[in-house]
Amino acid sequence: MIAIALISWFFIDKRYRGVRGGNLQATNEVFRDPATGKLVRVYEDTKTGQREYREEPQP
Repeated sequence: MIAIALISWFFIDKRYRGVRGGNLQATNEVFRDPATGKLVRVYEDTKTGQREYREEPQP
């Protein structure tokens, strides 16, 4: 059971993980993650369309 959990964590669940770098620009999309309750901003590479979700600092 632990092995399945680790495999899914590393390879399957990439909901809010992405490769940092490239030409990612912050968008106006900000939302509260229902699982953690934290604010998340969407970053997008305008050339490739790649999107990344990063936690926003709390004000």
